[in-house]
Amino acid sequence: AERRGKKVAAVEWVGARDYVPALKGPVVDFRTFFSGRGVLLNYDIPGQLSSTFGVQYQRVTLSTATGWTNAPTSYSPAREQQFRIPNTAFPASVNTDRRYDLYIYDSTNDNQTNYDRVLLLPSTANKTVPGGTIPTGAPAGTVAPLSENAVILKQGDWADMKVKLIGARAGETVGFHVKAIDIAPDLSRFRIYFTSLARSNATYNGCTTGPTCSAEFAEVLASRFPSSTAADFAPLEALIIDEGTYVEQGLKWKDAHFAYLRYIFETLNYRPDLLLVGNPVTDEFKHQFLGLTVPTDLDGRANPYFDDVNGDGTKDGRVAAREGYIRSAYAEADETLALARQLMGAADTTVFASSDHGFVPQWYAVNAGTILAQAGLQGTEQTSNCRVGGGTTLAKACWAGGTAQIYVNTTLPSGTTYEQVRTRIISAFENARDPANPSARLFDRIMRKEELSNVDGTDALHPNRSGDIVVVTRPPYQWDAATPGKVSAFSQFFGQHGYLPNLVNIERSVNMHGTFVAAGPGIVKQNAIAGVRAIDVAPTIAFLLGIPGPQNARGKILYQLVTQNPNQFREISILSISDFHGQIIPLSEASDTFGPTFQIGGAASLKPWFDIYRAEAKDGHLTLSGGDSIGATPPISAFFGDRPTIELMNLMGFSADGVGNHNFDKGHAYFRNTIVPMARFPYLTSNVVDDKGKKPKQWQRSRVWTFPGGVKVGVIGYSNEDIAQLVNPQFFRPYKTTKAAAAIIK
Repeated sequence: AERRGKKVAAVEWVGARDYVPALKGPVVDFRTFFSGRGVLLNYDIPGQLSSTFGVQYQRVTLSTATGWTNAPTSYSPAREQQFRIPNTAFPASVNTDRRYDLYIYDSTNDNQTNYDRVLLLPSTANKTVPGGTIPTGAPAGTVAPLSENAVILKQGDWADMKVKLIGARAGETVGFHVKAIDIAPDLSRFRIYFTSLARSNATYNGCTTGPTCSAEFAEVLASRFPSSTAADFAPLEALIIDEGTYVEQGLKWKDAHFAYLRYIFETLNYRPDLLLVGNPVTDEFKHQFLGLTVPTDLDGRANPYFDDVNGDGTKDGRVAAREGYIRSAYAEADETLALARQLMGAADTTVFASSDHGFVPQWYAVNAGTILAQAGLQGTEQTSNCRVGGGTTLAKACWAGGTAQIYVNTTLPSGTTYEQVRTRIISAFENARDPANPSARLFDRIMRKEELSNVDGTDALHPNRSGDIVVVTRPPYQWDAATPGKVSAFSQFFGQHGYLPNLVNIERSVNMHGTFVAAGPGIVKQNAIAGVRAIDVAPTIAFLLGIPGPQNARGKILYQLVTQNPNQFREISILSISDFHGQIIPLSEASDTFGPTFQIGGAASLKPWFDIYRAEAKDGHLTLSGGDSIGATPPISAFFGDRPTIELMNLMGFSADGVGNHNFDKGHAYFRNTIVPMARFPYLTSNVVDDKGKKPKQWQRSRVWTFPGGVKVGVIGYSNEDIAQLVNPQFFRPYKTTKAAAAIIK
């Protein structure tokens, strides 16, 4: 959109900060973390899993408060303690451990022990409370003074604290939140929760107020507005915070991001043509609570965790509360959409609201490494996701959600073949059982790579990342948070995605279909339409903006959304490659730095992709090559004078090829008299002529194709102007290249 002169802004839009080229408009894209998070408390939490989840569990004894200056009066003997926020920044030199002194006191003059307040003060203040302390019970979002920030909390209160980074990032503001979860009147239970120090990733590369204005934009967001935060699963799953605290933190997402949106529109007066806005809360809350609200799994078996987060048989009595949490997430998502529409101008703004996936209740985690190791496919069980263990490893697993990709090691022992290993992998997963539920169905589908191009109508085949075997679990099973050495165990959370695309059972809260709503100018009002894919959204938005679609976009324009006349528009699909160089056989690539290489590409891989795109072509298609399809080719083509390449291009159905410098590697006579006559497609170039300025008959300047409905598509070819400097001069004479631009215009 920006390349076509449109203005763009993105707030919490996944990956927006990594676009190449970078967006010029304002971008706020999630957070960078600089510290750990956790709790300080004076009592034990049975079964807490802080070490498993890497969170702080600072178990302390409260001491008599001493050495405080200007501290509030306490009507019971004041207590004190100190918590530490550990530095986890990368590089570590930009932050340091932060310590806060706690002054716990009784503010009620009632002749009873009634502790009800805690004052937080940076330890650098040496227990001297500054003037201008934030009032008792500071509301959410209150920004404390820097360097000498102090806050007083009662039980249940939150505060937003800000500090400065050091080293190479000295002066940059980061923020964190604290909550007084427990302050029992007798201090039998005292617990303070602190979140990670965080800073929004923000840029405004197109700002014009000065050379440092993009950095200034990021600092304004960090210093002047509520600190960016979102729901954090680790403290909840580690059992060190309660569900209410998790939810409150999650809903605080809007405190910062609504303020950011208003600042962009109302203070900076930035008016984008395209606003990209996300909201993470629906995903976060469904991950944590969905499975706690359903009495059975997809197949009707009783859910041991229905209203029973511990699975101990004692009901929690919290179904309504947890359903309320999920509804609150959707309410905040609605608020986000409403604010975006208001700021854009609701009356003349077209809205696309979509999700990247659906959701399914789950409560068990399957360990792919355990299954592979038990089947003898790993010498020792892999240590974690994609990380192999020791010994001979024939296959490793990489997973996310309900899907695992199993990769065969291409460096196999002598006598062991790829297909043998794949067969063993399939057998291992087919025979896997949950010891606690031996009759349960763990997997919905086990597929070879070649089956992925059509998974319930979805093309799930990635050219170089798909596993050799792909295993999709059946709810309530999934892969994340598995227990080492156990085929299946409790997963510690209760919702997931990444299952088969058409997995739907609304009565049991199973729905892998994503959300899609389109409304506003340019959208035809109608009932629900079928067949909408996530990849279709960007091309359709580009169509409505009147700009070319995204480069290399796989999706299609949703014409049924924008017109009631199916014949109003004609669409021709153009498939294009360049510099094929006779790559008939695959190349070798690696999906990561931890595993072996595997084969990718080649004619046998390219042709099915052509077929897929052609099958989707609405009104016709062309398949073009940009030149250099021959020359500098592998031996299988070069040994036979590149004739195999032309034969395969004929079989793959190319419509035309360009003329590049490598077309003359064996001389113009060989190209004109041997290669061109073999091709069942024309060669196109407008600027390769002989010494008299004439075009030889073996290639054409252009070609026009006519499609049904009278649609005509013309293609003009041209060659790189430096051919004479790149090939043996005698192989090119008497031909020469002219200026491409002039030849095209001519």
